[in-house]
Amino acid sequence: MPEHPNKHIRAAIAYALDHGWTVRRAGPRAHTWGRLYCALRDRTGCARAVYSTPKNPEDHAKDIRRAVDRCPHHLL
Repeated sequence: MPEHPNKHIRAAIAYALDHGWTVRRAGPRAHTWGRLYCALRDRTGCARAVYSTPKNPEDHAKDIRRAVDRCPHHLL
């Protein structure tokens, strides 16, 4: 698993991976750290951007967990 520099976001990424999501790291010049994708491997699947330096890392981690919990494709 790629390591995010913030421990709260790192824990949220681990939570997403435990729920079947995948992570794709962004390039070295990208604004985001990476993207999370749900288990549905389709255009209609859920995706969530993971920022490298969000203004409030704890809230960003909560948003990631909320996106994982609200994903309608978790039963696949």
